[in-house]
Amino acid sequence: MYTPIITQTPMRITLGGGGTDVLWYSKLRGGAWISAAINKYVYIFLNKTDDPDVLKIFDGSDYYVVNNISEIKNPIVYECLKLSGVKNGLQITTISEISGRSGLGGSGAFEIGLLNALFTFQKRRIPPLKLGNQAADIEIKKLKKSVGPQDQLIAAIGGMNYFEIDKKGRVKVEPLKLSKPTIKGLETNLLYFSTRINRDAEAVLGDQKKKVEKDPEKSAVIESLDSIKELGQRVKRYLLNGEINKFGQSLHEHWLIKKTLSGKMSNSKIDYWYEKGIDFGALGGKIMGAGGGGWFVFYVNKHHEGFKNKMNKIGLISQDVKFDFKGTRLLT
Repeated sequence: MYTPIITQTPMRITLGGGGTDVLWYSKLRGGAWISAAINKYVYIFLNKTDDPDVLKIFDGSDYYVVNNISEIKNPIVYECLKLSGVKNGLQITTISEISGRSGLGGSGAFEIGLLNALFTFQKRRIPPLKLGNQAADIEIKKLKKSVGPQDQLIAAIGGMNYFEIDKKGRVKVEPLKLSKPTIKGLETNLLYFSTRINRDAEAVLGDQKKKVEKDPEKSAVIESLDSIKELGQRVKRYLLNGEINKFGQSLHEHWLIKKTLSGKMSNSKIDYWYEKGIDFGALGGKIMGAGGGGWFVFYVNKHHEGFKNKMNKIGLISQDVKFDFKGTRLLT
């Protein structure tokens, strides 16, 4: 009897250096960032269909049946099927704990979970780092998106890691071995909130790229990303040394730099929420992902419940989050 394949894949937060993984920048300067997987997941359910000549795709509110993978509407699903060699006879169902375009790397988690399920169906085991690179290649090389490999890599391997990418696109991964008190302190002091604003990360990143193309030698965007990369390297030292309040303060520095990257990164509403967060006692904070909406994270080292209540009253929705140390995995 056939057992359905179920994968569970974590989303992520970026603790430092975010945005320096994008291809156009890393080719110029090389990138460095810190990502942490979190306990918010994308689930992929793979089951055989009663008709071996069709593929059934259920992705949120979208459901359709095709006779050939070339008919698939979702380009990521198409490329994943093409890479894995699966052609038909399956039903693919996707469930995400968090709505799309939240800035938590959900698209990358979806890719990783789908590839993991498809390769498992083919009885092929792909090492996590290779799986992450293959998924990133789909969005960057096949679909020509203005993104980097951050989301796919952390979804594949999980945990908390420091990444470096050189000008040739080669990635090095260094797991951060933090003390238990440091991990507990981060989980206690990092407070998360949904804005309920879904944003298009590619539009924000594309706006950054256009600024560079107009003046590649003196671009303020490149200078800002250089500063963000250097800040990410400092964050690594803070975390390894257990200096989590310094890390919290670095989030404010990151916020100020990130606002210079694109006019689409923030708006009056997001600015209002951020300024209120600082007024209410946060040492720093950031809007997740490329910006423009999605989730906020604030670093608050005291009066956590009071802070949550105040932010909820001005329109944000607090979320409970812990780190995930496993990466994508099979549940069956």
